Amino acid sequence: MKRLAVLLCVSILLTYLLVPAGANVTPISVLTTIEEILYGEPGSGSLVERIERVEKDVFGSTQPGAAMLRIDRLNTFLQSTEAQGGSMKMHLNLAEWGFTGNLTDGQPLIRRLERLELEWYGQPQTGSIAERTKNLMLMIWGTTELDVKKVTLPAASLVKISLLTGVNSGTAKVGDQIPYRVVEDVVVDGRIVIPAGTESVAVVTEVSSAGRLGRDGRVVIDFGEIAAFDGTFVDLRVDQRATEKNKSLELAAGASMAGVMLLGPVGLVGGYFVKGKDVGIEARQPFYVETLRDVQLSGFILRPAL
Repeated sequence: MKRLAVLLCVSILLTYLLVPAGANVTPISVLTTIEEILYGEPGSGSLVERIERVEKDVFGSTQPGAAMLRIDRLNTFLQSTEAQGGSMKMHLNLAEWGFTGNLTDGQPLIRRLERLELEWYGQPQTGSIAERTKNLMLMIWGTTELDVKKVTLPAASLVKISLLTGVNSGTAKVGDQIPYRVVEDVVVDGRIVIPAGTESVAVVTEVSSAGRLGRDGRVVIDFGEIAAFDGTFVDLRVDQRATEKNKSLELAAGASMAGVMLLGPVGLVGGYFVKGKDVGIEARQPFYVETLRDVQLSGFILRPAL
């Protein structure tokens, strides 16, 4: 057993060392990521105190083993797409989507869990996060056994979204955050990878209002990334396929998506600029963005227990 523990430590250490230097992945950085997923911010105190706090919150008690083993165990259980039966984050995503029809991955996990419990039970529950998430899965789906299979979501796959708040070149400011929502399931080989109702936030990166002498209004929007069911984040942008698809769509006030033009220069990823007299895109108006690259995801055929 002692030899096995040493081998596991060496294996985990090698996974950290084999990551490219630019990635700067260390056990402490992984723990910080875990804390940000759970609480929305890094923890404070000594390394041991931080590990113990997370273990108690997630599992209900501190766990045995060396620090690296304990951090890796937490990370695998919380968010690994290779975790047997699915990660805890994935289970919470399924519970939230199954109950509310929305998916708000990206917000602190504990806050999301408490919000679901408040809506389901009338008050937040006690106990470990793992047990509370399992209970929600059982209450909502009747099972924690998932029909899951790895699939590849190709680059340039269309994702139909709508803004939850409108954007207009006459009123927008650089840095404005614009929440948006997926309005149709993204499906690969009959399996849902990004469900309708998944939410994310776009950011205005450039803006100029319409001016005299026919100057066009202009808004540049970065659509960033969106969470898949398994917690993997998928980068989105606007490129040729989305632009062609959008040409036939109609915006509010009679403006067509043909007037919402693609930004060509590399680096302005996921950008539309709006031409005309401060033409904007109203809330709830569906249009298309697309995936930046091939991504391997867990695809689901969702069947509650009989």
